[in-house]
Amino acid sequence: MPDHTAETPPYDRHAIFHDNGPFDPCVMDEAVCTIMRNLPLDADEPRGRANRRMRSVLCSLSALHPRDEPEIMLGVQALCAYHAAAACWRIGMNLRHPHGDSTRHITTAATAARTFDSMLRALERRQAKPLSVPIGRPAPRAWPKPDMEAETQYWEQRCSQVETAGPPVPTGQITAWTPEEVEFVTAFKERERIEKENAGLDIANTEGILPGGGMILPEDPTPNQAAYMERRLRLIYFREHEENLRLGNGKKIKFRPIRTGDLIP
Repeated sequence: MPDHTAETPPYDRHAIFHDNGPFDPCVMDEAVCTIMRNLPLDADEPRGRANRRMRSVLCSLSALHPRDEPEIMLGVQALCAYHAAAACWRIGMNLRHPHGDSTRHITTAATAARTFDSMLRALERRQAKPLSVPIGRPAPRAWPKPDMEAETQYWEQRCSQVETAGPPVPTGQITAWTPEEVEFVTAFKERERIEKENAGLDIANTEGILPGGGMILPEDPTPNQAAYMERRLRLIYFREHEENLRLGNGKKIKFRPIRTGDLIP
């Protein structure tokens, strides 16, 4: 009969960081590096505080008890979101007195806090089910020292084999542009851009155009000046809309009021 009176030694939750732990050390090294890169560490803070913060985040990761690599990823994302929220709370509150646009960091902090909660819920949902292979926590094992250079060369050679037909390789002498030719083409393209932007405007009879192309809004603009500034503002909002589409944030354009003396870039 088994002896149930013998006390079972507690599981070392920090075993995930051991060289002979349940995970490949490369996976844990990358997870730790990712967390450390995203920690809010101040350059002028005492070294003891930074060490305490770094040790605390490692303890937090081990407390999540990840069973496989995807659960390690969820844990890393959750802890990064937590520290992002903590950093934004501090910036948003401005050490005590929020004012101006600093309050937008409070919204960012709240978003990061919700992300932290979502990551924890996702991890809990995943850990509510047993792992398919193997069932339960993987047993510790001795991991061999990997030859990363050989593995990289292997994958480079393997992936290059699928590239069957590609564009023809140019043969013969390749023409190299001189710096003067590059400068000429750049200036030519810039001139074409300016002419296209100012197409239909009477630039020659428009006063007040600055060397950079902007204009300071006069108190009583002439029709030519009004048409020029309207074109400049339209280009500004168009470029802002294109940048929002490129970033994929779907942010609406906010039309800003202008007053006499404002610079129209």
